[in-house]
Formats: sequence, C-alpha cells, structure tokens
Amino acid sequence: MSRLNRRSVITLGIPTLDDVDFVAANLRESDRRDLEGLHPEMSIREIIMNDVEYSMLVYGLYRDSRVQAVFGVIPIVSGVGSPWVVGSAEVEKDPLPFARASKKLLNMLQRTFPLLDTWVCARNKKSLIWHKWCGFEFEQQTVRMGRDDYFRARRRARTCMMEVN
Repeated sequence: MSRLNRRSVITLGIPTLDDVDFVAANLRESDRRDLEGLHPEMSIREIIMNDVEYSMLVYGLYRDSRVQAVFGVIPIVSGVGSPWVVGSAEVEKDPLPFARASKKLLNMLQRTFPLLDTWVCARNKKSLIWHKWCGFEFEQQTVRMGRDDYFRARRRARTCMMEVN
C-alpha cells in the first residue's frame, strides 16, 4: 500500500475479496439506498462485484490498515470512464481525509481517463456534495433510473498549457 501523500492518513491499495465483503456488509446507508434503488433484484455484494468485474482500475482506500472504501472506473470509450465508489460506515465518522484522498485519486485516474462521466442520485445529498467538492460539473436535468432521479456529472482533467516564445 502507498500513501497518497506524506501527510495523508489514507493509503491506497488493491482491495481483496475480503475488503469488498467488508464494505458490502458495512456500507454507508446512503450508498445502500442508491444501489438498492438501481438494482433491487441483486444483493449489495453482487452489485459491487459487477462494478469490480467491469472496471479497468479498482482501488481500496484504507485507514489504519482497514478498508474504508472501494473505488473503480469502468471504461466507456477511449479516454472516458465512469467512476464509482462505495464507502463503509467508517467514512462517515471522519469524512474529510476520505474526501481529500478522493481528489488525489481522481487526479491520478484521469491520467488514463481524462473525462470521468457518471450519474449521481438526486436524493443522495452526501454524494452530491462529494462530487461537487471533487470538481464534477452537473447537468441541470435529471434522468429517472430505477426508483430515483439522477444528475449526469462530469469531471474533465485539468490541463496545463505553457506558452513558448
């Protein structure tokens, strides 16, 4: 595992099946509502494992060697990926380190996927705040998926342009 930076209390690693099982069993209530609303016929673990299976990149965020969240990106087309994250209830106890680590992880993921394109449940206030804080831009209209309405959210990689005389 590696720290996202020297001051970070969050480390990044490759999640094991036990890590996925832990997050699924201890999922934040807001994440549980979202997943059940989209896939009422599937178990939480099945939904997460489907995302893991289709993802090109999957990471675990750890604090004190305990998994806090599982995070991945499903490729859509070249340079475009759909990110997803599910967090354990532990994230709710101290969300700021998770949020800070998320920004760094998104920046890293955007080396492979300059455009991150996802859908955010309009009822999930925590997810809306997190996505906005991480730099996602939202479309104004919602789309019905499952039982809830969702906003489309995109995050474009920041490019640094240098002028040479």
